[in-house]
Amino acid sequence: MKLTKEQITTIQTSLSVESIFYADIKAELVDHIAAQIESELGSEQSFELLLHERLRYFNQKKFQRQILLKTHLGMIQSFFKHMNSFWLTVFVIAVTFVIGFWINAIYVGEPFLAEKALKTSFIILLVAIIVIGFSKPKMLKNSQIVAAGNTLFMIGMISQFVLRLEWLQWTGLSNQALIYEMTFWFCLILVAGFRMISSTIKKTALA
Repeated sequence: MKLTKEQITTIQTSLSVESIFYADIKAELVDHIAAQIESELGSEQSFELLLHERLRYFNQKKFQRQILLKTHLGMIQSFFKHMNSFWLTVFVIAVTFVIGFWINAIYVGEPFLAEKALKTSFIILLVAIIVIGFSKPKMLKNSQIVAAGNTLFMIGMISQFVLRLEWLQWTGLSNQALIYEMTFWFCLILVAGFRMISSTIKKTALA
């Protein structure tokens, strides 16, 4: 039996505000509970009793955690898909040569200062992209946009830790060449991350 709008509203208002923070997860949970009640509403049990039973035995926090985990794993896959673009690679290579040239020219003979300047600039741009992604308060209530921001931040921080001149010396490349290589990867992460967040905002219709 199909539920009425009033019954759907009752389900929405019955959910725990503390357990379910994200609006899209709350909507998904409402659909989930509504579908279960609809399948049993033809029996002798009333809507109120069925709803009470569902809320009594249903772990809302666990439901949200499961959705968040699934969403974050999906965003990691989405990030690497956004990296896989010919024209994106061409654009990043062009930007890499410009940025790498100036950093190596400014900090000539001081590769570790060049690395510090590069990473500082990367962090500033990384934070700026994430802040833009949350330019509207309602975006903080969407689990997919939050997952996209978390994914970009996580990958950015890992790259900061892993990509170090002292750790890349084994490659046999010069410090200047390594600065170019690090610049390429940082630019690729930023551009792919921006594309991921932008596409996520468009998909959720919150732009």
